[in-house]
Amino acid sequence: MENEQNKTLQNSNETEVKQDVGQTTDGNEKNDTYAKIDDKSDENKQKKERNDRSFSVSLIAKLAILSAMAVVLLYIEFPLLPATPWLKLNVSDVPTLLASFMFGPISGIVVNGVKVGVCLLVRGTSTAFVGDLSNLVSGTLYALVAGIIYMLHRNKKGAIVALTVSSVTFCVAMWVCNQFFLLPLFGMSDPAVLYPALWWTLLFNVIKTTITCLITFFLYKGTHRLFAKF
Repeated sequence: MENEQNKTLQNSNETEVKQDVGQTTDGNEKNDTYAKIDDKSDENKQKKERNDRSFSVSLIAKLAILSAMAVVLLYIEFPLLPATPWLKLNVSDVPTLLASFMFGPISGIVVNGVKVGVCLLVRGTSTAFVGDLSNLVSGTLYALVAGIIYMLHRNKKGAIVALTVSSVTFCVAMWVCNQFFLLPLFGMSDPAVLYPALWWTLLFNVIKTTITCLITFFLYKGTHRLFAKF
């Protein structure tokens, strides 16, 4: 009887030891698993940080290219209507709209701001900064409205709506600037002179925005594919 009891006690002790060893092994395996999870989390964080940094550098480079294009296009201009010889047609808003479509409205605003700022530094101002301010405001509205609408509806129909609504916004903003600031600054405060000039200016802006929108619409897809490569 005593031998049987000793064997039983010995077997129970061995079982407890095995259970302890098993628990220790399981605990170590769990700790290893958690350690692996932590390592993967750290790796994912590092990858995300690297991607964010590369995206920021890439975005800055792309916006710099678009800004340079806008400045160059600003100097390629010519008068369009004989009734408004002081208004010269250029398509410098195309890079602004492309930036808004590809990277969001803030990017378009940045490109427009750089364009106006560089123009001020290089050519100075002939309107006591009033014309430059109106260009900044109207261009900002142009980029903002187009970018927001296309951001909500990223398809061909959305692009058409965005370009149309932003063009109307641009023309309205320029009408206000011309009526209350620009044209009176050039001595056109008399209603007999002011209102015909306003309508001619509106016609000029309609033609300008139409040309700008058409170029943007047909260039966007190819430009987006090109910029996506780097």
